Amino acid sequence: MKREKDEELIGNTEPVQEEKKNRKKKSNIMDLLDVSKWVSYDTVIRNLPFVLFMAALGIVYIWNSHHFEKSVRDANTIEKQMKELKWEFTTTKSELEYSSKMSEVSKMVLTTGLQELRVPPKKIVEVSNGN
Repeated sequence: MKREKDEELIGNTEPVQEEKKNRKKKSNIMDLLDVSKWVSYDTVIRNLPFVLFMAALGIVYIWNSHHFEKSVRDANTIEKQMKELKWEFTTTKSELEYSSKMSEVSKMVLTTGLQELRVPPKKIVEVSNGN
C-alpha cells in the first residue's frame, strides 16, 4: 500500500515540476513584456522631444503623400483636358480646311450673287509719259 502511495506521489510530482517550469517561462516572458520597468516619468519626460519629433515627422510624411496624390490627380486632369483640346483643334482645323476649299466658298457666296470668274483676270498697266 505504501508503494502505491509512493508511485502516486512520484507520478504526481512530474506534472508539478513541469508546471513550475512553465511558470518560470511565463514569468520570464512577463518580465520581458513588463513595460513598467522601462517606462517611468523620468524616461517619458526625457524622451518627449524625440516622440514629438517623430510625431511631426509622421505628420509631414502624411501631408507629403496627400500632396503628391493631389498633384498626380491634377496632372491627370490637365492631361485629359489637353487631349480634349487637341481633339477639338484637329476637328476645327479639318472643318476650316474643308470650308475654305474653292468649291465650298463658291457655294456659300452664291446666295450673295457673286460668281466664280470664268475668264482669267486682266492686268492693268499704267503708261507713264517720260516725266
